[in-house]
Amino acid sequence: MATRTQHAKRNIITSVINKLVIMLTNFILRTILIYYLGSVYLGLDSLFTSILQILALSELGIGSAMVYSMYKPLAEDDTATICALLRLYRTVYRWIALAMTIMGLAIMPFLHIIVKKDLPEGLNLYVLYLINLGNSVVSYLMFSYRSSLFTADQQYSVNNNIYSIFKVGTTVLQIIAIIALRDHEYLAYYFYSLALPFSTILRNLALYYLSTKRYPNYKCEGSVPKEEINKIKKRVAGMFLHKVSFVFRNSLDSIVISAFLGLELLGQYNSYYFIINAITGIMVLVSNSVTASVGNSMVVESKEKNYADFKKLQLLYMWLVSWLTVGFVGCLQPFIKLWIGEKMMFGDIVMVVFCIYFFATHFSRICHIYRDAAGLWWQDRFRPIVETVVNLSLNILLVRYIGVTGVMLSTIFCIVFIEGTWGTRILFKHYFTEEKQSKYMLKLLWLWIVTAAAGAACYFVCGMINLEGIPAIIVYGIIATVISFVFYAAGNCFLPEFKPAVSFALRLAGIKKKPKKAE
Repeated sequence: MATRTQHAKRNIITSVINKLVIMLTNFILRTILIYYLGSVYLGLDSLFTSILQILALSELGIGSAMVYSMYKPLAEDDTATICALLRLYRTVYRWIALAMTIMGLAIMPFLHIIVKKDLPEGLNLYVLYLINLGNSVVSYLMFSYRSSLFTADQQYSVNNNIYSIFKVGTTVLQIIAIIALRDHEYLAYYFYSLALPFSTILRNLALYYLSTKRYPNYKCEGSVPKEEINKIKKRVAGMFLHKVSFVFRNSLDSIVISAFLGLELLGQYNSYYFIINAITGIMVLVSNSVTASVGNSMVVESKEKNYADFKKLQLLYMWLVSWLTVGFVGCLQPFIKLWIGEKMMFGDIVMVVFCIYFFATHFSRICHIYRDAAGLWWQDRFRPIVETVVNLSLNILLVRYIGVTGVMLSTIFCIVFIEGTWGTRILFKHYFTEEKQSKYMLKLLWLWIVTAAAGAACYFVCGMINLEGIPAIIVYGIIATVISFVFYAAGNCFLPEFKPAVSFALRLAGIKKKPKKAE
């Protein structure tokens, strides 16, 4: 029987592969969509995704809470409890499907407000919306609850493998539809959209087959005690409030851009956002890989030791973020030009705002991890609500005056001044109680200054070298790397956590052996 370590390694490997599959297939699909159908269709596709992400808020936290509830009965081989939990999970997902259907239909009369210009001729906005809504509803109705068995049993790799296989298959079908019907753009997009629910049905049937074959004794029967249901409700409430601002942050931006600026501009915006978000996805995998270790350390180590580790991890993670941000300054524009052409490019000012956006989304990530590991969801319950309201208000206000830049600046403002400061305050108030938040915030400000200086230097140096295409990306990337590392090392070498952080990074890379005594 496989050990926990073996399960963890397999789950991590398949998670990384699944992420790479998603990135690659989405990149290929977007490229073909733009070249054969145009940026307006890409904008429409992004809009549907954003709307349905908001509708899916009703599920946030339920899957995680149910999986958590299954850990103990699976370990104890308590079949009756698992069957009761499965039945509860199935019932809840059916209610979610019903709620999504009602909310989705309620939004339909307002679609003409969100998409009030540049809708491609021959397309029926409401039919396409119903296809996408149907795909989301079907995903909850058809056996998706059984995926919790694989996750709780440390077999999450099965879910990853199924998703990767059907993601590739769906992408192939969509590409065939686009290319085969390219002379009839509206028909191509209809078949492109229909491939989604078709694939979802087949994927869920495959999931059901594999789960019943591996776990034939687990059926939907029995009832969960009221006490356990109350515990699940509390977990769901905490996770829901914790995640709501993230979903709204990404989805509302796209909806506001579509409503005020049009689908074509939304397509441009999402081309840049796709690149930024792809790297962000990898960064999240990197940061999440240390979450369990952080949680264990917070239980067995002193707060002083944890704060020292916190500062060390913060410095290392921000070094990576700073390098990527400066790399975007040098390489983002030539990459977009090479990928989808000059007509899809924004000006350099918008490009710089995208780079700031990327840095802002990560500068308090380590704080976020420690806040999660400390279980401070409930203490943090009001921040997501305030952040969402302020972000939407600023979005609508600024988009009228400075367009896409205004939408992004409003999000940056909320990330920095609400999540960054308020969220950090939660951690220092309830866990790092002996440390000064102000001192930590000054260090974060200094990291902003160092990265900004490195980015400005990179922009200036690359601007003096006139290159295009792949040579530009390679040369500018090298320049960005050198400048970033020099500026970051010179700007932070005086910090007491600098040497321990570098030593830790060298050990991770296998260059330096672990000392006998922990640092």
